[in-house]
Amino acid sequence: MSKEADSSGNSDGNPSQTISLKAAIKKVVNVTNSTLATFEQTTDESSTAFASRLTSLARQAKFIATRGMATYEQRGNYGPQIIGGTALVVGGAVALRRGRFPGALAGGLGGAAAYGNIYGYQDYYPAKSWKDYVTKKND
Repeated sequence: MSKEADSSGNSDGNPSQTISLKAAIKKVVNVTNSTLATFEQTTDESSTAFASRLTSLARQAKFIATRGMATYEQRGNYGPQIIGGTALVVGGAVALRRGRFPGALAGGLGGAAAYGNIYGYQDYYPAKSWKDYVTKKND
């Protein structure tokens, strides 16, 4: 075997075939590289636009969340209105669907839940205290 056959893989040793094979490989590599560069440019442009929109949306969401938290912290200032409104809306919705008594019951429960959310529940009967009220059997 000759040196030409070892380096190019051709067994007949024709230099013109070796040069044309190298030129074809170069051309394929160049086309592949240009195609990949085009894909990369398109991907970068679209991801940059997406990241820009995402950043803008995140900034707006942070502003809304901050305002919501500030409003939630002020809920104690409007406690009676919130409790009454909750009881009225929940009770009214249930009353329209089920009747007056279930509506009144649901309104009371909704108002109690709103009260607990605004002012907090007192721990009048902790989990351990029920044992104090149960009478023990004398064996």
